[in-house]
Amino acid sequence: MNHHVKLWDCHSLPCISKTLPSAIKRWNSLSSSSEFPKKQMAMAKEWLLWLSVVAAWYSDATSAVDPFSSRSQIPERITGVSPIHNGQVCSTWGKFHYKTFDGDVFQLHSTCNYVLTSSCRSYYNDFNIQIRRGEDGDHHTIKNIIMKLEGSVVELSVGSVVVNGKSVILPYSQAGVLIERSPTYIKIKAKLGLFALWNEEDSFLVELDPKYKNQTCGLCGDFNGVYNEFFSHGVKISPVDFANFWKMNGPTESCSDYTLESTQSCNYMRPLCEQILTGPAFSSCHSLLDVASFTSACVADLCHCGAGGSEQLEPACLCNTVSELSRQCSHAGGQPQNWRTKELCCEFTQYTLLMEYSM
Repeated sequence: MNHHVKLWDCHSLPCISKTLPSAIKRWNSLSSSSEFPKKQMAMAKEWLLWLSVVAAWYSDATSAVDPFSSRSQIPERITGVSPIHNGQVCSTWGKFHYKTFDGDVFQLHSTCNYVLTSSCRSYYNDFNIQIRRGEDGDHHTIKNIIMKLEGSVVELSVGSVVVNGKSVILPYSQAGVLIERSPTYIKIKAKLGLFALWNEEDSFLVELDPKYKNQTCGLCGDFNGVYNEFFSHGVKISPVDFANFWKMNGPTESCSDYTLESTQSCNYMRPLCEQILTGPAFSSCHSLLDVASFTSACVADLCHCGAGGSEQLEPACLCNTVSELSRQCSHAGGQPQNWRTKELCCEFTQYTLLMEYSM
């Protein structure tokens, strides 16, 4: 599978936003309703003020795409991942979000070590990937990744790549494992049928060969094409209970995990997320991905933004999930347009998108 997506440099984008879009004005009126608590309304007002300077997204460096224009026609909610996406992709990003191979999206707020995915149906494990996430206030990262790939052990952390206990210089190729660095990603390709991308920040994506269907375990699920990860012996369980099966912390290690508050009180933010994720910049994505799942993740991000006590909202709260939708869409064969401007998420990363890889 080959992916070639235009590389956008935010510095080439002019700022032409001068007016408050009518859609935001309507939403502003809605959020002013007495039914919203004062603190939530204040946070909503801050977002409206911040977004008022973003009246246009860009399909290229000179033509504008208005994110707050009428939403694109979207097919009915997809009950599984797109056939083009093959159901072969698992990912984690942003504020502890995870998407299984089969399309379940959940949030697991934990800095513990977990099995992300592993081959589990044979005596010999072809691969095993463990991951530990971290956080510093509202800044969320992936601290380290350990990949056991048919006899090779690859350890990834920011600024470091270690193979079989020795630091290596990229590109590296040996024993059926290729590791390369692009401007925005570290890419790992294993001959056994595994491909992975890490942006050295918050996002990690792994793709498996279809031969591993119904043979995996871990946070990425069983890869059987069915939304059934959160059931145990026929009983529905929480994401935390599901994750506990795959927690791998050693006896001397310490970590933190807790259940986030319900996002039900933040449903007033859903129209904002929908306006962005269902906008024209992502029109090619709507038939490929379950956009509703990313919308829920976006609402959760905004709801928990500033949960440490500050009411100041960081742009990253919104940017992580929008970025992930763009990555997932590209991987599924879509062509998301450039959606960043100087004001919207440009400072969040050096480039808008780089997806030039093959498997």
